[in-house]
Order: sequence, then structure tokens, then C-alpha cells
Amino acid sequence: MTSDTVEVPGARLHVELAGDGPPLLLISGGGGDAGMYADVVPLLTRTYTVITYDRRGNSRSPFTHPDASITPATQADDAVAVLGHHGLERAYVFGNSGSAIIALEMVIRHPGRLLGAVVHEAPLVQLLPADSAERREIEHIGRLGQDGHLMRAFAAFGAMTLPDPPRIFLSPTGQTVIAAGTQLMLAAGDLARRLTRREPDAMTRQLHNAELMLRRELPAFCFDYQPDLSALAATTAPWCLATGRDSVGKPYYTPAHVLSERLGIPCQEFPGGHVPYMQHPEEFTKTLTTILEGFAA
Repeated sequence: MTSDTVEVPGARLHVELAGDGPPLLLISGGGGDAGMYADVVPLLTRTYTVITYDRRGNSRSPFTHPDASITPATQADDAVAVLGHHGLERAYVFGNSGSAIIALEMVIRHPGRLLGAVVHEAPLVQLLPADSAERREIEHIGRLGQDGHLMRAFAAFGAMTLPDPPRIFLSPTGQTVIAAGTQLMLAAGDLARRLTRREPDAMTRQLHNAELMLRRELPAFCFDYQPDLSALAATTAPWCLATGRDSVGKPYYTPAHVLSERLGIPCQEFPGGHVPYMQHPEEFTKTLTTILEGFAA
């Protein structure tokens, strides 16, 4: 695996590339980074050249301007810049959760750069009624983050993304306990790294990304963003929606099926829940490969 940096307006992106074959860009969801795909990269590189990166402002991709844009459109342009930096005219793209919205914007803005796009569990709750349970759940997490309860909001976010979360994740008291423990763990870990100079692991990086995700990305992606349905209906890019078989009733499941019905775009099924590449790497790889091969047929 090789790593590189790509300069984009307002940020410097950490990019990793491995394998040989048709290019496949994996975009991480809210709070995540390239490390989220660590379990599936070795499997996918048997067939594909796999490109992963830390999205702007996350982990090892610092902003170079404090007011840099984080909109889905800007981040779709980032993804194209990553491809261009490596001399790749077109690529397959997989986006999960918030990054599924980025993949959706690539379908709209950059169809000619796509061999095919898989839009997996985009939290497009703005497509649902204002009083829907799915939308209220996202709004609740957003309010916790905006009110300064970042780690409690992150615990609620974790509960939302797990198919069967432990009971402690489901109550306000339990989330408060988790938040306090997380803050102590982060403080201890930061001190240890100052002494040892070790790099933070993927989970620590994700926790440090929580503020950006909850205070800026969540409202920008889930409420400010409106997908251009006319552009999606007219795009020349091959693409599909996708959800997990264990995600029924989640805020990112229903919108995908609503959009599938409106546009007549297939909604494929992946194993597991919201992060199948972590829960079921072998099955995820097989499912994704089958879908991508279908685009090429």
C-alpha cells in the first residue's frame, strides 16, 4: 500500500492506494476515515486497485482554511480530485452513510468519471415526512451535538448504527455514562501518545472527528442538502442504491427505498447492517464485487 497527499481547495487529503486492476474508490462515512475499510482492502485488492482517503477535516486530512466548505458537492469534487491525482479517468465508487450522499453527488456532478456507483444507506431523511420516526432520531442526535453533548451524541449515533445495540446505548443515562468513559479514555490516550509518539488508532481518530461530524456534517448532509431528483433521473452514470438486510427501520434504510421507488433505481441488499465492510468483510466483498461486475456487463 502507498500513501500520498492531495491538495484540494481548503484541505489536504490523506490518500491510500493498493492493488491492481480496475480502480475502486471507497469513501468513508461520517466520523470515519480510510481505516474504516481496513478489513476489506486486502480482499478487494485481489481484483481492484483500491483507493481510500480521509475526507476533508477528518483524521489525517486537515483543513488548510478554517472556513473551508464541507458540502456534499465540494466533497464530490474532492473525490474526483483524488482520482485525477492518480491519473484515473473513471472509477467504481462505493459510498456509505454520509459518504453515500457524496457518491450521489458524483452521480449528478461527475457522471463521466464513474464506471459505477453504489450508494449505500444514505441518511436522506429530508425525503421523509417531518414527523417521521427516522427523521426525529437524526434530529435528536443533531440537537445533542449542537448543545455540546458531543460524546453522548456519538453514543446515540453508535446505537443508531448497530443492528442490536447493547441496552446501555439506548437510554440517556447509559449514553451519559458512555460519554464520560469515552472522554476519560481520550484524555488518557492523548497523554500516552504524547509520551510514546505513537499514532492514534482508527477508533481514536473517529472519536476526534465527532465534533466535525455532529456539528457541521450532520446538518449539512441530512437537512441542508436536497438531492436533485431530475438530475439523478437523467444521469448517464450506472449506479444503484443499497441497504443492509439488518437495517430495516433505521434512518438510512427507509430513504433509500423511497428514492428507489421514485426513480426506478434498484436497491441492492448487503449483508449485515450499516457497516457491513466491518461486520462481514468476506460477504461484503462478494456482494460488492457482484454489483460492480453487473455495471460492467
